[in-house]
Amino acid sequence: MTKNQDALAMRPGLEGRWADTLTALRGGPQLGNLGVTSRAHSAAAVATMLAEAGAATTAWYGVRVFTDHLGDAPVGENFDLVLDAEWEAGRRDPYRRVARLLHFVAWTAREGQ
Repeated sequence: MTKNQDALAMRPGLEGRWADTLTALRGGPQLGNLGVTSRAHSAAAVATMLAEAGAATTAWYGVRVFTDHLGDAPVGENFDLVLDAEWEAGRRDPYRRVARLLHFVAWTAREGQ
């Protein structure tokens, strides 16, 4: 799992933090909640890194498509519906491409298996 480089402007944009939005769009450093600069990768970059390591990607998902802008606030009523909506959006384009996080599932074949 990694932050999605291609979607880092979504949270500040939805929160109306325009200077932070422009920084993200321009590829500037991103500070996390702990005040630490964190790394992010595009889906294509993650797939390439896994392939170079000999791992075959079997699936990838977007995480926090619709709820990332809430930060740590609870999603409120209808949690089951929110969860279902996040799951459905996180497994298909174009929604998973704007998710805050990317979750890749990959495997490597071991000798003799």
